[in-house]
Amino acid sequence: MTTSKSKPVFEYRPRRSRLGSWITAAVFFLTFAALSFSLSATTEGGGVMTPADHFAMWGLGVLGALAFLVFSRPRIRVFDHGIEVRNLGSAQVFPWEVVTGLSFPKGVPWATLELADDDEVSLMALQPTDKERALEATRTLRARIDAHRN
Repeated sequence: MTTSKSKPVFEYRPRRSRLGSWITAAVFFLTFAALSFSLSATTEGGGVMTPADHFAMWGLGVLGALAFLVFSRPRIRVFDHGIEVRNLGSAQVFPWEVVTGLSFPKGVPWATLELADDDEVSLMALQPTDKERALEATRTLRARIDAHRN
């Protein structure tokens, strides 16, 4: 079941966690870039900082920033044939036949998609930090689930 050719009926991505991951990635990169400029040419032990060392600091900043940007990946897409859940890793598509519900109890970091085989899938995109926006997305998802169950 591919989702690349069909258009989603509903799509949701968190705002606050994406913003936080982008800001953290930028700060991380800029910190390593600043450190590369602040390192002196020679160390107390007699070691020499070369341009390659400075570029390596930039490279570490890029790698660290990319690691933080992984947290901007979570997304939920609803299609006529099912729901696509993308957390930090790859996306999974669940047909409506296996989706039984959506739970979002107080105090949890994200919602959970309940499946027919008593399995659960975390919906990292649906977080309480987005407040009213997340609540509206929860209502929309529950309505879609109920529509396909009946």
